Amino acid sequence: MKQIEIDDEVFGYLQSKAIPFVETPNLTLRRLFQIDKLPEKINPLNQPTQNQGQRKQKKTDLSLLIQAGLLQEGQTLYLYDYRGNKIDGFDVILSGKSIIWNGQAYSMSYLAQKFLKQKGYGSNSVRGPEHWYNSDSISIKGLWQQYLKNRQR
Repeated sequence: MKQIEIDDEVFGYLQSKAIPFVETPNLTLRRLFQIDKLPEKINPLNQPTQNQGQRKQKKTDLSLLIQAGLLQEGQTLYLYDYRGNKIDGFDVILSGKSIIWNGQAYSMSYLAQKFLKQKGYGSNSVRGPEHWYNSDSISIKGLWQQYLKNRQR
């Protein structure tokens, strides 16, 4: 790991762009510079990034939803169960292409599976975008479908 020195003005700017209590300066810079690959220590499943392995069809791309104005950086997302009921206590923060929980970046599917198992659901096949919703009770999957539909016009 390299260390750099930055002046107070640059550090102030960096702080203004950070998601408070969630991001480290390094995560903030990665998001601002749109660096896709997460370091292994915050990539809990050591999941393949876009440039590794076979490319699957995207379930969603959070950064594109942010760019389209359908989501906002730093927005809270809420977990819902298979029946569409909100599960309290499992809120996360949106950051670039990831969601942040307890200061670490995760995929939507990984955290949805982890949290749903804690609540007694046993499925190993979880489609993350179907379980995360914004404050208007619209799923990320629904927002992605809206984005794709608008893009085709």
